[in-house]
Parts: sequence; structure tokens; C-alpha cells
Amino acid sequence: MARRIIPALLLLALLLGAEPGRSPAGVQAQSPNLLQNPGFEDGFYRWNGINEINVGHGWTPWWVDDPNHDPTYLTPEFKEALARDFPYRIRSGERAQQWFKLYSSFVAGVHQQVFNVTPGQNYRFTIWAQVWSSVEDNPATVSTLPANPHLQIGIDPTGYWNPYSADIIWSAEASMGQVIDRYGLLSVEATAQNNIITVFVRAIPEFANKHNNVYLDDAELVQVGPPPPPPTATPLPATATPVASPTLPPTATTPPTATTPPTATPLPTDTPAPTATTPPSQTPTATPPPTTTPPATATDAPPPTATTPAGVALAAPTLTPAPAGTSTSPSSGGLALCSSPVLGIIALAALFRPRKRQR
Repeated sequence: MARRIIPALLLLALLLGAEPGRSPAGVQAQSPNLLQNPGFEDGFYRWNGINEINVGHGWTPWWVDDPNHDPTYLTPEFKEALARDFPYRIRSGERAQQWFKLYSSFVAGVHQQVFNVTPGQNYRFTIWAQVWSSVEDNPATVSTLPANPHLQIGIDPTGYWNPYSADIIWSAEASMGQVIDRYGLLSVEATAQNNIITVFVRAIPEFANKHNNVYLDDAELVQVGPPPPPPTATPLPATATPVASPTLPPTATTPPTATTPPTATPLPTDTPAPTATTPPSQTPTATPPPTTTPPATATDAPPPTATTPAGVALAAPTLTPAPAGTSTSPSSGGLALCSSPVLGIIALAALFRPRKRQR
């Protein structure tokens, strides 16, 4: 009995220890799959009565026609893939969805509108996809020279069905190694903004190969809960209040010694080169003719006045008679005077020379 209980407890522990919001391996998600005909096992229908366009019930095809594009974008053929014909193109069950176009590329896919979702809730869309792109005809072989399919899936959280809506949240492109000749899982999440959301699949082969075939199987849309709350700021841990340390008395600071600023050294001055001195022009100067000095005019000085010194008696001059036959000039006053003024002055001085008294 104990041996049976222990494995049961271990299984229960594994289930309880699973990450919230995710299903443990091998266990279905708690939210139901909201898609219609997710595994394409509920049959196909001819869309708008067109024989070449057959899609699984609940799904709608879409494509772009642009024959002038390089590579050309033409309407692909949609049909069911059966396990009895192509068992290596079916992931589970008996059927899968496929579309293709010979010797052409395309912009095409399928979509499905899902009603009665909860606005504000997060939804995850997943699907398994495989691509066969080859220049060979046998689909059982590995793709030869495959074109990159640029395969993506998306969710329009507003519920609009236009594959070119800017509201669509697209997944990253599947790598070629993920989906060429094998099934790979694509996944994308979005928060519903309406009570309707639309899921999309699209492929755009990079060039027009002989065969560009896309296969879909086992799709799922589930609610995964509300969007995660925005991160909150983590409060800083409380820090210990520092204890006041005793304050030491300030240390006397020696005032700084004034530093004599350095004397600016004059920069050497460039000595100007000596300028060549132009010799003075030998300009002859005219010499004025000598000036003729007029002769001095003789001025008759008045005879000096005889001054009799004090105590000196002057004798009257003795009139010396002129010798007979000598003519006397009336202007001489009875005295014979020299004609020269200097001699006359000397003569007068001799006349007035004082004489010694006779004892």
C-alpha cells in the first residue's frame, strides 16, 4: 500500500510545483482552446464557391494579387493535406491546412475571429507550421534550394480582420531551420482590447521557387491571465542612524606664506636691422657777398670839464704869444690845438695836472 502512495504523492508534488500560468509537460492548459477547428479535423469548405480555395471550417483565407511585383505575388491554391497522401506533412490526426503556388511567390495566409473574450486579459496564440520549398517535385525528399518563407503569426487585440492593420502584434519570423521540412511551433501573446480578437498566419516566400508549400496543424488560443503588473520600485533597506562622534577641537592652522609671484621675463625683442643711411645730397649753398661796413662817423666829444680838486688852486693858463708871422685861428681861443681829438684830450689833461704847493 505504501508503495502505491509514494508515486502518487510525487506526481501531486510535480503538479503543484508547476510554474503558475503554464501547463506542466503533458497536461492541458486550464483555459480551453478558444479556436474553432484548431486541428483541421472538422472538415473543409470551398470559400466563395472557388474550387481552388478550400480552407478548414472556422478559418478564412486571405492573399494579395500583384503580378507586377518581383517576385510575382499571385493567388495561391488552398487545400487540405491528407495523411494518406502526405503523412510526413501531417503533425497529428488525418488532416492539415496547406496553400501553395507553382513558380511564384505570394503574400497569403489564414485568419480566424474569436468572440466573447475578456478585454484586459492576456491571450496566447500558438500553431505548428512546416514549409516545403524546392526545385524538385518529390515532396518526400528534403527541400532543394529552399526560399525563406518569412513565416509569422499575429493577434489583432481589437478584433479587426485586416491583415495589414497596424494594431496586429506579430511574432518573430520563424527561422528556416525551424520550419523547413519539419514542424516548428510559433507563439505570440497580446492583451485583448475588445470582446473580439483575431488571429493571423502569413507567409511571404523570398523568391518564386517551383514549389512553395505551407502546412499548418494543431493551433491553439488560450487565456493566460491578466497582463503582468508594471514593476514597482523596490524600497531601499533601512539604514542605521549614525552615532554622533565627539568633535575634536580645531587644529591651529599655520597661515600660508605669501609667495612672491615670479617676475615675468621679458621676451627678447627682435633687433631691427640697420637701415642704410642715404648720404646727404651735395647741394651747393650760395655764399652771400660780403657786406660793406660803412666807416665810423667821427663824433666830436665835448671837452671834459676841468674839475678842481679840493684845496688845489688852479693857476690860470699863461697865454703864450704866438710867434710872429703865425696865423692864429680864431676858434682856438688863443690856444694852439692839435687837429687830432685824442691828442687834444691829452693836451688838456696836461694843462689841468695839479702842481705841488711851494713851501
